[in-house]
Amino acid sequence: MKFVKINIVFLDLYNDGMQIDKQRKRWYVLIITLYVAYVFTMHKWGHQGDMMFWLNWSRYIYEHGFSNIYDNKECNYLPAYLYVLWGHVKLQGNAIDIGDNLYTIKFFTLIFDFAAAILAVRFVKNIEDKSFYFLLLMFNVAFIYNTVFWGQVDAIFTFFGFAALIFAIEQRVIWSILFAVIALNFKLQAIVFLPIIGLLLLPHFFFKNGIKKIITGLMLAIVFQIFILMPFILSGKLYQVGGVITNSVGFYPYPTVGAFNAWSLFLPNVSIEGMYELNDNTLVGFLSYKTIGQLLFLLSIIIAILPFCIYLWKKYIQHQIVYFPLKNIFIIAALTALNFYFFNTEMHERYAHPAIISLAAYAFISKKFYPLLLGSLAYFLNMERICWYLNLHNDTYMNGLIFKPRLIAGLYLILIFVLYILLYRKERIKEDEPVLKV
Repeated sequence: MKFVKINIVFLDLYNDGMQIDKQRKRWYVLIITLYVAYVFTMHKWGHQGDMMFWLNWSRYIYEHGFSNIYDNKECNYLPAYLYVLWGHVKLQGNAIDIGDNLYTIKFFTLIFDFAAAILAVRFVKNIEDKSFYFLLLMFNVAFIYNTVFWGQVDAIFTFFGFAALIFAIEQRVIWSILFAVIALNFKLQAIVFLPIIGLLLLPHFFFKNGIKKIITGLMLAIVFQIFILMPFILSGKLYQVGGVITNSVGFYPYPTVGAFNAWSLFLPNVSIEGMYELNDNTLVGFLSYKTIGQLLFLLSIIIAILPFCIYLWKKYIQHQIVYFPLKNIFIIAALTALNFYFFNTEMHERYAHPAIISLAAYAFISKKFYPLLLGSLAYFLNMERICWYLNLHNDTYMNGLIFKPRLIAGLYLILIFVLYILLYRKERIKEDEPVLKV
């Protein structure tokens, strides 16, 4: 009888394993099928200004070589994305196809939207729930707008930054450091992921093995960085990369560059175009707009990370048995991105993009979807008002109430307050609720 019972147990385990494998196969088929569907139905152009940049830079690479790209004074992107343009140029092979097939660059960027969405459901245990939440995010027009309609590339650095955050949560130190550096090589806006990643990795400094992992990660990151910069090092044009980095601060010296944020509230009755007639070094008393924004951003970040700092203090200094809800890590990540976007000057509308993936991860763990809905609404309205995809150059449509900068800025402000309330609200941790292992 015992033998029969053991066989039955093993048979049940085998059947469960087969069922899981089938569900995983369906999950993979779903991802691939949806990606192919997007590729075949994707808009063939995007934001006029940015698409023309990709076209001009691609042609310059084709005509003058990759290492000479920064001789084109209009090129102000970091090398990592220029490698993407270089790869696209090589695939096309001639100047005509580079122009005719420019939109296919989106196919590459879209991979990172999918990859980020997969990471967003990483901590969802049920395969069916994973599939549902994945579809929910990939059909969220605010999430895909940046890639599919606009033609921008924020999805790439967002994926690498968010992946670095996930690796930090899972204590995979080396991968976290490496992916964070990769993210920064695409866009410096990836800095919004660093505060929470740094705090998650901080406890590893308390252990010898942890320090070894951090040193190994930093060494690999340095090697990777040298590899990225090698064409410019060999051609003696490394200084041009440094110039892009230093000039990125102050490149658009306006209170806002299409972002409907705090400056749309602080500076009432200033139109979108009117912002370009102002300078963010304008003084209010003895502080400039830029300095005020930076101070507000710094203060907001301190308030956002304080609960986690208290947790680390109690656990590693006072040696208390404490727990930190995993969902709150994603609230902090979302707040960091939103506050960076909301308070700083010189912000583009697209800089809110990293907040959406963190809001999604929070929603999928907590089952509270209203922050994601509110953030998606504000982000979509801001993006659409600048890109004009749905109804190009229709003044009645674009000047409607829902596209008023102050209204959209108000939505962002409400979202930020809601997230702080959720972060500081005291709740008992449920038995099945995921918590940090750090």
